[in-house]
Amino acid sequence: MNITALASAPLDDPLYYLRNARQVIQLCLSQYADLLLSEEAALLEQLLSLDVSAQALLLRMVMRKGTRFRSDNVSYNEVPDQAHALRQLVEARLVDDQPEVSIAALGDLCRREECRVLAQHLLPEVHFTASARKSDLVARLTADFPSEQTRPVDDWWPEIPFQLIELRCNALFDRLRLMFFGNLYQNWSEFVLTELGLQQFEPVQLTAESRPFQSRAEVDLYLQLHRLQERVAAGESIESVCAELPSPVACDWIDYRRQKVLFQLGREAERQQQIELALALYQQSQHREAQLRSLRLLEKRESPEQVFNWAYAAHARIVQPETRLGLRRIQQRCARKAGLDYVAPKNRPVPVESTVLPKPEQGRVEQAVIESLSDTDTQLFHVENRLFTGLFALLFWPALYAPIRGAFFNPFQSGPADLYRPGFSDARAEWLDEGFAQLASGAYRTTIVQRLAQKQGISCSLIHWPSLSAPLVEAALALIPASHLEAIFRHLLLDVRHHRRGLMTLAFPFADFRQHQRLLSETVYKGISTEHTLLLEAPTGIGKTLGVTYPALMAMPRRQLDRLFVLTARTTGRQLVLDSLSMLRPVAATDASLPIRVLELTARDKV
Repeated sequence: MNITALASAPLDDPLYYLRNARQVIQLCLSQYADLLLSEEAALLEQLLSLDVSAQALLLRMVMRKGTRFRSDNVSYNEVPDQAHALRQLVEARLVDDQPEVSIAALGDLCRREECRVLAQHLLPEVHFTASARKSDLVARLTADFPSEQTRPVDDWWPEIPFQLIELRCNALFDRLRLMFFGNLYQNWSEFVLTELGLQQFEPVQLTAESRPFQSRAEVDLYLQLHRLQERVAAGESIESVCAELPSPVACDWIDYRRQKVLFQLGREAERQQQIELALALYQQSQHREAQLRSLRLLEKRESPEQVFNWAYAAHARIVQPETRLGLRRIQQRCARKAGLDYVAPKNRPVPVESTVLPKPEQGRVEQAVIESLSDTDTQLFHVENRLFTGLFALLFWPALYAPIRGAFFNPFQSGPADLYRPGFSDARAEWLDEGFAQLASGAYRTTIVQRLAQKQGISCSLIHWPSLSAPLVEAALALIPASHLEAIFRHLLLDVRHHRRGLMTLAFPFADFRQHQRLLSETVYKGISTEHTLLLEAPTGIGKTLGVTYPALMAMPRRQLDRLFVLTARTTGRQLVLDSLSMLRPVAATDASLPIRVLELTARDKV
């Protein structure tokens, strides 16, 4: 089955999110029909048969955080008759308009004055002042009505001024999201924020053997791992969660996920000073960082000589340079403490030739360097880190887009999902060998030049097309020996994650957007993507600033932009922008460091 047989909806369509979501549902119904229960498939088919307004209302709620909503908070222009749409959703058993809730849940949904009226209704003998804080009102209500006590909303408050709506299909949509994205950290909003119509994607043919999920049990296992993480994040004890950890599974990419969860739980146990549990979790995990963390803990309790030997053995076994560097540091510390005769390998010195150039009066520094050093015999190019990853992708294109199980889930992927997993190279040994054989035979030049023309513009996570011009590629192929390219490409394959960087994998620093922050981010992204001017009026705050900087950065590589100008006041506004970038950096560091340089220019005169 070809997973590229989908067409994205244009962003000027007010129902673009629904058009995209319908295609996701249809793809899952066709690709994973055997992994859905009959009642789940029937529910999805029924959803697709409802009025467009009912479908739109449901998808709007699915895209938002939580499962309970006030009727006055789910009003949208594209749903003119909310009551009619809601009736259809209730009749289809997709939502519940009379859910049973605890008083704490109801209090969270009420505004302060509503909480006061509710408290006065339930506790008439108590006088609640008009200035009472919401937190105090909710605390008093929960003290009198335990959280395990649930009732229909009308039983709590017959005169409630809004209707409470609860999703009944959120678990099913989590399942769909997992099957479509291949993970649960991407949400529907991220899919909506992507201007798919401006991009082309390489077609990938999925077979029964390469389908990521082969059984419903595999989907259930992934969901179970996710729930275990959520329980720990919610404050449940690590011990109780670890008791439910699943055993190893045959599917490599899902078991890699299990190994990663073991490592993450180990990190949390270590933060809580549960060292024995952390060590046990690290030692069960094959995640490359687990061994490093384990050795760092053992440094504090075992003899330096013993830890040195363990680190030495691990260093010989692990090939990723970043991890090997951490192991080498452990060896150096332990050798020093144990008095061992150990000299760490020294890095080969890089020859440096320094030239001082006058500061350019205008333009970029890189361009000034190019102009200064170029002559009739020398041509310079500013490539950053994009040249070698681009050449690699063009030569090994069949390997990147090979139908490997667990690599491709949907038609909107710029690259394989397993690009950063340890088994990436082993799973593609045949295709990689073909590429290296071309380097040996000399055929690689023709292949790269031809693919540069054939694949131009196709979204690829290793290529920034504006930086990969034909003159640059031809010059590189003419001047760089094949043996050097082979060494660079083999080094890149050792640790693709740390050997390339980019904005394309930038993630939002929180689990979800706030209600109005999502709308702000979507609007900013659409404005930049469609090259329109956008005038926004909103009070200054970190939420609004982050809601602008994040989508702006996300849109930059897709619109081939390399600069973002932000004009702010010198005090609060400036700091908010810097804070928002600081919040994005740790998130980016989990995949690739944030490739941003901040230049501050301060006006001497007020403007």
